[in-house]
Amino acid sequence: MRVTTNMRQGAIIRALADSQERLLEAQTKISTTKEVSASSDGPAKFDRASRLKTLLSRNNQYQDNIADGIGWASTSSDTLNSVYTILMDVQINSLRAVGNVNPDARPIAVQAINAMLEEMLDLANGKFLGKNLFGGTITLNTKPFSYDGSTVTYEGNEGELLRKVGPDIFISVNTVGSEFEDVFHATIATREAIIAEDNSAMTDAMGQIEDSMKALFSAMASSGNRQKKLELTRDNLETAEINLSAHISQSEDVDLTEAILRFNSLELGFRAALESSARIMNLSILNIL
Repeated sequence: MRVTTNMRQGAIIRALADSQERLLEAQTKISTTKEVSASSDGPAKFDRASRLKTLLSRNNQYQDNIADGIGWASTSSDTLNSVYTILMDVQINSLRAVGNVNPDARPIAVQAINAMLEEMLDLANGKFLGKNLFGGTITLNTKPFSYDGSTVTYEGNEGELLRKVGPDIFISVNTVGSEFEDVFHATIATREAIIAEDNSAMTDAMGQIEDSMKALFSAMASSGNRQKKLELTRDNLETAEINLSAHISQSEDVDLTEAILRFNSLELGFRAALESSARIMNLSILNIL
């Protein structure tokens, strides 16, 4: 079969195109630092990297859930601590009023306790990211606590707010208002005992405040424990993220030193092919003559 000039030129062009494609592939691996970017680059490695990326994505979602949970638990703890501090002030003001012979002391104490009661109610009806902190699963519209001037009523429920932090693993992040509802009953009982100048009722009210402080302390401890549990889980997930990222890198990333050497070799070959091809394709009967 006679090899024509067109056939020879076509073969040269195809060879150059193949060489250029290999050069481009090597350059792409260097620029992206990825050995495997598609299934065709290595089905086994690509499949492994894809599965690891799915795990990493879930891990990141769990970390986002934990960040929300830590924020919720931390805000709850801070709020409960503030309520605890105010309740201590209620106790102090009440004892001062009872032991003070000044007739103006009791009305002043009542006024102060009313202000403290309102402050505690504002805290108990506080929100985190627009949702009720202490209403259970009733997080919108209805306030957890209502006050009609004489009685404080808990309007929330006992529901837990759960955050998914792993496969089939959920952690409760909230404190329900019923855990410290007696704080308000004790405060109101103290105020009424001062108004009535009833020492026996005051003794009972002081006992209620002591019990309420214990309940608050317990609620704070539970909230703190939830926060610590979330933080420990977060730390474990951060370690898992590092390990997953390392495994993905092992499956996908290119050996840059080797890739650069390969690129230089391919580039040298391509340049040589271009030069030789140019000389061959420029040959004609006039060059021979």
